[in-house]
Amino acid sequence: MAKIKKIFTITVLMLLNNSIYAESNLDQVLVSPGQRSVTIFDSLSSVEVITADDIQSLGYSTVDEILSHSSSINIGSNGGHGQTKSIFMRGTESNHTKVLVNGVELNPGTLGVPSIQHISVEMLDRIEISKGSMSTLYGKSTIGGVINIITKKNTGSNEGKIYVGTGRDETNKIGFQKSFNFNNHNLSINFMNIETDGYKAKVASTKNHGYENKNIDISYNFSAGKNIFDFNFYQSDGNVEYDSFGSNLNQDHKDAHLRLAWNRKYDTSESKLVFIQKQNKINQSSFGATDYTHTENYQINFEKNYYDLNGTNTILGALYTGEALYELSYGTKFNKSNAIIEYYSQSEYYTGNTLFNIGTRYVNHSLYGGFLTGNFNVGYNLSNKSKIIAGIGKSFRSPDGTDLYGYGGNPNLEPEESVSREISLKYKINNTSGLVFTLFNNNITNLIESDGSIMQNINRAKVEGLEFSFYDSYSKFSYSLDYSFINSRDLTNNVRLSRRPSNKLVGRINYNYNLNNTFSLSTISETNSDNSIYDSNRLGGYTAINATFLRKIDKYALQFKLNNVFDKKFRKAHNYNSEGRSYNVSISRSF
Repeated sequence: MAKIKKIFTITVLMLLNNSIYAESNLDQVLVSPGQRSVTIFDSLSSVEVITADDIQSLGYSTVDEILSHSSSINIGSNGGHGQTKSIFMRGTESNHTKVLVNGVELNPGTLGVPSIQHISVEMLDRIEISKGSMSTLYGKSTIGGVINIITKKNTGSNEGKIYVGTGRDETNKIGFQKSFNFNNHNLSINFMNIETDGYKAKVASTKNHGYENKNIDISYNFSAGKNIFDFNFYQSDGNVEYDSFGSNLNQDHKDAHLRLAWNRKYDTSESKLVFIQKQNKINQSSFGATDYTHTENYQINFEKNYYDLNGTNTILGALYTGEALYELSYGTKFNKSNAIIEYYSQSEYYTGNTLFNIGTRYVNHSLYGGFLTGNFNVGYNLSNKSKIIAGIGKSFRSPDGTDLYGYGGNPNLEPEESVSREISLKYKINNTSGLVFTLFNNNITNLIESDGSIMQNINRAKVEGLEFSFYDSYSKFSYSLDYSFINSRDLTNNVRLSRRPSNKLVGRINYNYNLNNTFSLSTISETNSDNSIYDSNRLGGYTAINATFLRKIDKYALQFKLNNVFDKKFRKAHNYNSEGRSYNVSISRSF
């Protein structure tokens, strides 16, 4: 309670001083696929946007570092560089949040947890975080929300950039970006390579855990009249070292996708046809044997967007997914396939100062049959500067392959289902400041958790909480404060769900003391959490501060980042260390 009072006091004092600003400006425009072009203020969803400028000015070096600076997200870390990072959005499970890379799902069907740790931040244009149930447009596994990661694309120029970076643990990065533009053809190529000796990530480790990874992203589009053709290829592959049962092992990984899209625009509508083929592969040494988890699938999606259908903005779509799952883990092997057919619709309707949004999605899973999900949201403009929003959504997640058939799996598991509700106030104080306040709850049935030996359907779990965000800028300063309170509990046993602290506070400050120099500070504070529902280990609370200096000279950009300035010791998972004070230095040149 004392820590909660301390956090509350700090929040009030900062508000009284009018010195807070949020990373996400309410006037920013959303670009996520399947959504009409709206600002964050007008959106009926709770959304955060992190742009390429934010990433550069705050010196973010990994995607999990970016996400950890959202007060709505807690990141679990089972190791160091390149090791698994769990995403707990609004107190839900790590496989309850769907992660997309350029509109393609990153979550594998075998494990369910997306490998965000292998995505290079240097190639990112923006990240959009949509909180709460998003089942209508994004389907299953969106109980917590959706994270859409968008890479840099050609904007009609022939630009290029080279990156070189180094840091603690013999960490080295090199990469480039290049765009080509000719007539109606646009091509962009992104490449990044990272290598590091790593650090002793596990408490009992006897050696450092190294990591290497390569990212390549190629995008091409061609316009012919009212037709637009898009091509995107993305691949991440490399190797990571880790500890298991006291032995030093290693793991090869690969995430790849191919996305082909055709878009046809009409006077009052547009049609879209998308084909996706993707694979997620992990091969790892395990005591003289090679374990593996592989997911391969393809998708065909047709979508029709009517701009004015009987006074509504309406989306109709159909999606087919075929997936194959392969796994061998600790002697347990399976080879399974699924077929999933989905139909969805969403309509928006304005009347006076009120906007209604209603959507449904029917999912027919070859293993579990049919599920009907959807969302209903309403927004009312109190004025041109303030809006109140309320919504309810139903989502589900089918068990992944490892849940059902892997080591400790249970083939009798039932799909998880949830009903979430939220109410939110958005207020633009003036042209430079604003705030967002949100209350939410999420009731989950058949939640899947391990009891220490086998996966089980917990009868019921409940997550409730509040979020607060405030932003402002003054002269050469810009400031932000984000706070969340989350109570997430297994109601069957009346215990807290693992790795979800009750309180989280994130603050940022940027000082642009001239056009070419920026100094930034960021801080994260989390209260304690339980490591697991089946052990008594407690993860302590902590406060970590990071500092970044950015200088731009002509076509050059020099960046220096100091993470965990005061060398705070803390853990995001039992028996795993977090990196102490560390630094990163990078230089880039545009051409």
